Amino acid sequence: MSRRQTKRLLKKACIFAVVGVVILSSFLILPGSFGPQMVSTKIQGLQEKTQLKMETTQSSFIKESYSAEEKDFMGVSAADNFFPLQKSRPERCSRIREEKLQFYEIVQGSVIYSAFLDYRFKDQTFIRMISIFPSYSESPQMYCHFLDLRTEEYFTSVVEIEELGTNDGFTFQGYLSSCDLPDEIDSYTLCSVNVSMEPESFRQTDENTKQIPLHVSEDQPVDTETYGLCIPPISGEISAGRLVEFLELSEILGVSHFVFYDANLSDKTLRVLQYYQEIGAVTLNPWALPQNIASNIQDDGQTVALNDCLYRNIDRFKYVAFNKLEEFIVPLQSKRTLEIFETESDEDTAGLCFQGFTFDTSKFEEKRPHILLYTQRYAARTKVPTEESARCIVSPKNVFSLELNAISNPSETFYITRNVETRVGHVFRYGECNYDECNSSFQDLTMAKYREELEKRFNLTMIYLQQYRVV
Repeated sequence: MSRRQTKRLLKKACIFAVVGVVILSSFLILPGSFGPQMVSTKIQGLQEKTQLKMETTQSSFIKESYSAEEKDFMGVSAADNFFPLQKSRPERCSRIREEKLQFYEIVQGSVIYSAFLDYRFKDQTFIRMISIFPSYSESPQMYCHFLDLRTEEYFTSVVEIEELGTNDGFTFQGYLSSCDLPDEIDSYTLCSVNVSMEPESFRQTDENTKQIPLHVSEDQPVDTETYGLCIPPISGEISAGRLVEFLELSEILGVSHFVFYDANLSDKTLRVLQYYQEIGAVTLNPWALPQNIASNIQDDGQTVALNDCLYRNIDRFKYVAFNKLEEFIVPLQSKRTLEIFETESDEDTAGLCFQGFTFDTSKFEEKRPHILLYTQRYAARTKVPTEESARCIVSPKNVFSLELNAISNPSETFYITRNVETRVGHVFRYGECNYDECNSSFQDLTMAKYREELEKRFNLTMIYLQQYRVV
């Protein structure tokens, strides 16, 4: 029986009990024994309770709970006075959830982008926070503060940090910040976490404390038939045709949802993505790095964004892939990428990583300029894979952190990364090639098997976008 079902059953039982006591007391209680004085005392108690001033930004949530109790007492139902109707998590957290994704600055140069509940470990629940800190100075010591809604008591846990990815001399770097969720705190009632430099809860102020909304997956079955795709932050203007080709071909390969990070895209590119957003295929997250960080972090903070995407989809998809706009993870023995997992993975697999080959669009002269689709126009690729082009598809529940071309840390030591043989699948990258491996080429017509379906989908989408002046 679920928690909600148990609460409903308990509520009904108490209603019958309250009604029984009221009927019985009509025969036993003397007139006047439940009079204005007792009612006044009850109201006075509720008034005192609602006038308590909370010392953190979580106070508004408590006040909402009390207002429901007051309304019930003032005349709706005696039984509901004992068991106020519980709002679902989305309803209770709607005010916080509606806040736009942003970077929260804890101290100058130290920011948190997002926070997640991590239930994967039996002995302890954690708060995971996607963060950016200075890389060449001591990271700030932070604390998570929680409020127990039942006792109005505060609890504190220490934040521990771990580097995300590598750093080639940049001033700022991504970190995964974690704190324990105290046993006294009911995670079901949690909408946010207060993060502060202050170790004492009573010293929290609006200046030294930030309320970070908690991303919590809604109750829905995990998608095992398709997979999600995370794309690193993109900016500027991207050709509508190239963007549509990427999205349509990726869907043919088995992707059902895309997560983009908008690092200042042009209006024209945004209109194309918003079309896909409206039909449920795209999530578009803002990625407005603070100015002092944007120019001093590797690859526009792509490792930070990709780990945000990992945790954001941990309960949504059984598999999540990570690659750029010009890249595709392509199976060689089947048509859909996901079919590889049936033979190449098991329950102890953190993810599958594929070697990457480049179709050099700048050096190799092609004899098919009349073909509009770039994945069909170029057929000459490098013979040897490049390490930088390797990409992975992961089982997100089995991964703690990752980079674009590797799984950094599995969530348990026994989870392993499997390298897929080139006879099974590749990563195909379309773009300029500046590595030593680019000097020799090889004719590869693997992508031809998608041409007919891709052309049909591409043409229909472009006609629609042009008809409604999206492009």
